Amino acid sequence: MKSSEFLTTEQLAQRWQMGESTLNHWRKAQCGPSFTRIGARVLYKLADVEQYEQANTTILGDK
Repeated sequence: MKSSEFLTTEQLAQRWQMGESTLNHWRKAQCGPSFTRIGARVLYKLADVEQYEQANTTILGDK
């Protein structure tokens, strides 16, 4: 998958093994990864998802 590709809410929920409703709640609460709304569709740029994952990764034992 190229960095310019997008994930749907369903695809991101599957990637993170969580419910779509959690992502819907996060969007309303203005937290979570950046997203793009095109009409009624919500899309997440893969590069933004990867950046969010990196920023929220905790490495145990790292000081």
